Amino acid sequence: MNKIKDLYSRLEKLLSSMKFAVCIISLFTLALIYGTFMESFHGAEYANRLVYKSWWFMFIELCMFISILMAVVVRLPPKKRLYGFYTIHAGLIVLFIGSLFTYTNGIDGSIQIIPNTPSSKIFINRDYAKITFPQLNKVYRLKLPYTASPEDLDTEINGLELQTYLPYAENALEWVERKNFNPALHSSHYQLFNANMSQEFTLSLDPNSDFKSSTKMGLLSIHYMPVILENCMTKESQSNLVIWNLETGDCFTPEEKNIEVKKTPKDSRFLVIDYQGKILKFFPDFSPVAVKDDLTKDPNSPFRILSRNVFEDKPNLFLFGESLAYYQKRKNKWVLKSLKEGPASLPWMGFSLRLLKHDIEKYPVQLPKYVKPVMDNNEIIKGAVTAIKVNYQGQEFWARNDGPLEITNGQDSIRIEIVPEEKKLPYQITLDRFVMNKDPGTNNPASYESYVHLLDGRNTEGIKKHHIYMNNPLKYDDFTFYQSSYFPIGPNEQYGSVLSVNYDPGRAFKYLGSLLIVLGSIWHFLLNRRKKVKKHA
Repeated sequence: MNKIKDLYSRLEKLLSSMKFAVCIISLFTLALIYGTFMESFHGAEYANRLVYKSWWFMFIELCMFISILMAVVVRLPPKKRLYGFYTIHAGLIVLFIGSLFTYTNGIDGSIQIIPNTPSSKIFINRDYAKITFPQLNKVYRLKLPYTASPEDLDTEINGLELQTYLPYAENALEWVERKNFNPALHSSHYQLFNANMSQEFTLSLDPNSDFKSSTKMGLLSIHYMPVILENCMTKESQSNLVIWNLETGDCFTPEEKNIEVKKTPKDSRFLVIDYQGKILKFFPDFSPVAVKDDLTKDPNSPFRILSRNVFEDKPNLFLFGESLAYYQKRKNKWVLKSLKEGPASLPWMGFSLRLLKHDIEKYPVQLPKYVKPVMDNNEIIKGAVTAIKVNYQGQEFWARNDGPLEITNGQDSIRIEIVPEEKKLPYQITLDRFVMNKDPGTNNPASYESYVHLLDGRNTEGIKKHHIYMNNPLKYDDFTFYQSSYFPIGPNEQYGSVLSVNYDPGRAFKYLGSLLIVLGSIWHFLLNRRKKVKKHA
């Protein structure tokens, strides 16, 4: 029993000592400095994950709380000369209690509102994995770790393994070996450049690739085609049509196969192909796909017909892996160029095209790689991707927050989404008007404000109108809505508004604690001053 009392006395002496307090305050100060630097470079959310809401920072705060509490305990019973001291420390304890309420029950999120559309859904900065099994009619929501660095999940749900979580990532280009060799499904990586700019892009015909077979750069439309079409695209023909047999891979012009090009009474060209006893009808100037009798498209047709007339009025570039073709108006002909020996010049704005990589055995994918986020003007410009690596039946996939991942094995399917935590408000906020003021010189946004109305069905007060702008938030039902940012929703500079939402159940405790600290400091000063006056009297 005496040993326990002795141990408690030593522990009490240590926890209430000035040395312990100085050490804890020093660690707390260093952590705040570190968090401030992280916030300035990587954003507030990253600093929260790394520092302010980490277990070690919470442990430092707990030690501070214990130090403050023990400093009061060892000075009991109360003494009049320490009334100010007691009040200061009581204020600090109340402040810690308020912070605890904020941490456990507080809400920090955002709400997106668009004109004339009621909204009541708050998105909170906490990631969830939403996993849907349609055949089982089951939906699972897995809370993801609140961490700033990659973390292993080691979770299995109905045969689906969730392996790694990346809170911040960037998509990196990688080339993956194709299981079944098919030279027609080739992929290429190019560089388009002139004296003023340079841009790289990747195109692929492989259905497993994350890259498409077409893209657009300004007015230039780029089409990635199978190699077998390169000669047909530049063949001279009166019809200016190219017929492509998907089954055999052959291509030819109507003139080569004596296929007649006819016209409707409205002067629309059409072709009829008799294939294995089936009549296939085409209107190539409108669609390369065959049409049925009711004029709906027939995607199962083995033929495609390309009308080169469609691509001659505007800039169009056709790429065939290691070669390219385009229509040159000045010479009124289609030009075919090789990219094997180096860059090929293009007839638009001094541009040239360089082939960086061409592969028939691998296809390009975008695999998430962990990075520390980078912020600029309160917007994340690097590391905006959140990803989860999953394994299903021995095959690895990446689910990202920029769209759902669909996995199927022919019988069962799985849908994986990374979504933020949601909270529904018991009232609705509608954007009436969004106003943006711009700097006259740079045309950059200088300020923006939202005119909204609020409708709460729980009472009979009706619609309440509010004007939200910088330093003038909307406060309602213990929630505070601040003007945060905006997003485009259509042409003619139409915007939606983003309001940051804060709910702080510990605010009253924080105000009370701060008031007690101020009053205690004044009281402590007056008591010490009276003591000094009596001493000198």
